[in-house]
Amino acid sequence: MRGLSERFSLLCGVPLFRIPSKKPQNQSVPSVTLATLICTTLTGYEPPKVNIATKWRDLQGANNWAGLLSPLDLDLRREILRYGDYTHVTYDAFPLEKKHVYPSGCPYTKAELLRQVGLPETGYEVTRYLYAHLHGLSSAVQEVNWIGFIAVAVDPNEIKRLGRRDIIVAWRDFDGSKSVFGIKGLAAKNATQEVKRLVGKYAGEEMSITCIGHSLGGALATLCAYQIAEDEIHKTPSGSTIPITAFTFASPRVGNIAFEERLKSLGVKVLRIKCNQDIVPCFPLGDEYGSSPIIDDVKKEVAEKAKTTQISDLLGYFIHKLNQALLPDDYTHVGTALALDFTKSPYLKQPGKYVDLNTVESFHKYHNLHAYLYLVNGIFGFTAEDLKKPFKPVVIRDLALINKRSDFLADPYGKHVPAKWWRQSNAGLVQTKEGYWVYPWNFEDPQLPNPDYD
Repeated sequence: MRGLSERFSLLCGVPLFRIPSKKPQNQSVPSVTLATLICTTLTGYEPPKVNIATKWRDLQGANNWAGLLSPLDLDLRREILRYGDYTHVTYDAFPLEKKHVYPSGCPYTKAELLRQVGLPETGYEVTRYLYAHLHGLSSAVQEVNWIGFIAVAVDPNEIKRLGRRDIIVAWRDFDGSKSVFGIKGLAAKNATQEVKRLVGKYAGEEMSITCIGHSLGGALATLCAYQIAEDEIHKTPSGSTIPITAFTFASPRVGNIAFEERLKSLGVKVLRIKCNQDIVPCFPLGDEYGSSPIIDDVKKEVAEKAKTTQISDLLGYFIHKLNQALLPDDYTHVGTALALDFTKSPYLKQPGKYVDLNTVESFHKYHNLHAYLYLVNGIFGFTAEDLKKPFKPVVIRDLALINKRSDFLADPYGKHVPAKWWRQSNAGLVQTKEGYWVYPWNFEDPQLPNPDYD
């Protein structure tokens, strides 16, 4: 284990380790410094504490991010990364221990959640856990599942830096194609009630409400932002309104054109971050399309094209054909899009040159949240011309995070970072005062009343 002083020296650019070389031993070997690999001994990163008090409204989308996307504004880039890391908390805190009968709760209390997942000094306090009724999942989990959390900025220095007291509503993606989640259900009620309580508690202060999520969690973040606005929870007694923003990553389409127009009229801002190779943002395609002749025709056409087409080109073609053939006319994306290109980063493993349509599951790497965040860190901007420019990481960010729950970090960096290295200590068991090892309270049954987990 490296000492604290050595870690500081690493952050100052001292070589972290040496990459094996075929050169004779008496010749010098190029070293990897901070410029190419950011301290793989760390489990997270500490973003620069830059004061954004004078521009936070623009960063939250007051002007639909006009002038901030091309090139991508540095402060906006940092904010996207910050909210992305809060989004990833919903994965890191939901271990889904498959050997346990009911892997459905969060093992950490609200007070220790952020510290346990590597974000110890955020200036935020988690005030509420969110639980959802999920039905028809393929894995053995209870119907009531931990699906996110609500946190609020409480540290005076952080509030001063942000220029307001920020309320975060974070949503987890959930497994199972037949899952049913209603925004009018348990989670929605808990979320809106808690946001309303916080708005009342800090009445008179400058505030913002930020909903975040990845994949289906991104869809829930959009719906949550809509519901908060529709219920007028963001309106203050003085008649002003608290800005509501959703930062979504890889979110599927949520509603129809009427929903998009209503969202705009309510003043809800959505920054939708998507990867051009990710198929999830191009859906929904309901179960009713699963065996349709149109799908079969598209599969045949794409399968034939797959024999000679590179995977990145093929995926775009596949998405285009599905959209052209299947997407209902009234389904649409909402908000402002920030497009990423997976193929631009030298730090991410690229798929094979050619692809068999029957191995579509290999496309899941395009959907990985930490891969998304590293792409955000290196793109110049969101336009087609911007994506042609060289990929260059801007914010100090640990490359090891890419392999946190995956194996996507490309060599030579990946050789020094194990795949899927994030593990819960002792498989989630905690030791009682009597010396017994048990699952923590509320992990086995999230419905058990306990204020530490509510």
